[in-house]
Amino acid sequence: MEFLPTKVNGHKVYAGFRKRFFAGFVDLLIFVPFMFLFHFIDGISIEAAMIGAVLSGLMYSGYSIGFHYKFGATVGKMAAGIKVTKPNGDGIGLQHAVLRSAFDLVFAVATIYIQLVALSQVDPAIYLNAGLVEQGQHMIQFYPAWHDMLNLVTFVWVLSEFVVLLFNERKRALHDFIAGTVVVQQTMLALAKSPNDDALVAAS
Repeated sequence: MEFLPTKVNGHKVYAGFRKRFFAGFVDLLIFVPFMFLFHFIDGISIEAAMIGAVLSGLMYSGYSIGFHYKFGATVGKMAAGIKVTKPNGDGIGLQHAVLRSAFDLVFAVATIYIQLVALSQVDPAIYLNAGLVEQGQHMIQFYPAWHDMLNLVTFVWVLSEFVVLLFNERKRALHDFIAGTVVVQQTMLALAKSPNDDALVAAS
């Protein structure tokens, strides 16, 4: 597998933890208004709340897959000046975008299932008139027993993502290894892809 060099003219090619964290933070901010929208939908009826649970559960993964496939970057990554590419710097395809979000999708589907199970058992009179925090407190008593295990597995996965990213020279997270991608600084991409750059390396 052909990789871009780690540095060009003394400048790092691959995006480090700080830029990727900033990108993720910006992406999360984008979804804050939707949280209030879905809370409004939750107050309409239990059926509406179920539809909202499905839509909200899949929204982030859909956003991530769609933007990475179309632009190579989410809005957060664009703001941070970084981009997802193949190891040689070429643009990624739909398969790469889906694979990068594969585990997120699994966790999202599991969470949606848990919410649907809980919503099917809540007291509508209590749930539909509760605030955002109170709705969550009412629902949690109806979650299946394996909910805590899912939270633990999710935490371990996210922590592993950060650890792996921090301790390899190309700053690849686990989902980058799964998808065969890297995250690079956009300002360095053209220089790193230059055929005259002898720093281009091959790795198996």
